Amino acid sequence: MPRSVINSIVHGDALAIASSLPQGRVALLYLDPPFFSGRRRSNRGKGPAYDDRWPGGLAEYLRFLRSLLEAGHPLLTPDGVIALHLDWRATHHGRLELERLLGPGGFVNEIIWSYRTGGGSKRMLARKHDSIHVFAAGKNYTFNRQTEKSYLAHRYGFTNIQIHEDEKGPYTLSAMRDVWEIPALRGNQREYVGYPTQKPLQLLERLIGCFSNEGDLVADLCCGSGTTLLAASRLKRHWVGVDSSAEAVSLARRRLSQPNQ
Repeated sequence: MPRSVINSIVHGDALAIASSLPQGRVALLYLDPPFFSGRRRSNRGKGPAYDDRWPGGLAEYLRFLRSLLEAGHPLLTPDGVIALHLDWRATHHGRLELERLLGPGGFVNEIIWSYRTGGGSKRMLARKHDSIHVFAAGKNYTFNRQTEKSYLAHRYGFTNIQIHEDEKGPYTLSAMRDVWEIPALRGNQREYVGYPTQKPLQLLERLIGCFSNEGDLVADLCCGSGTTLLAASRLKRHWVGVDSSAEAVSLARRRLSQPNQ
């Protein structure tokens, strides 16, 4: 494994760079590509930005998505995991591409990231979730069982389980489900660094905690502001990131140089 690449961020086109990354060594490959939104994504015209417009329409976008998955696949260990993060626009296409690449039997989970943000429509239900399709290259993939708080309406009636309590009330710890209610980032939060479509650290820490172990290598070929890499570092994983935006790479490197900020 080339030490010059591990725990580093590479600037460039992921499709061209992937072949130079450690082949067969990645335990978890997280992909958060453009969502086929048809927009240029920016933070009100400031800082890093990326273009999510596709002149060739869906066909052009799907060629890109397929190429990205095919470029990332050789990086995986024999039992490595791909987690593909998309929203309602293309998530169904993404799952079909993963089935084509790894077979229907490679499916592990469809994780629903549910969040509450402003905005809605008079003609449809508010679209307030993303999907993360998790597929494994082999049957012996890593899965670390996680627990979450399950709040109780009352305390009495439970004699064989341990009940905890916090500011929201009594709760038990139950096996984590595939629907994750994690707040989306807002501009006034300390964690927010001004990157468009920046994902919460809590989301990536949970995903990495589930599907990799300490010392494993985690890769992100569309790393943006570096949230995946920061989460991997905090959880004592090795990491490698790629992004085509020089501004995004610079921002991510600053974040990784101050992991506790």
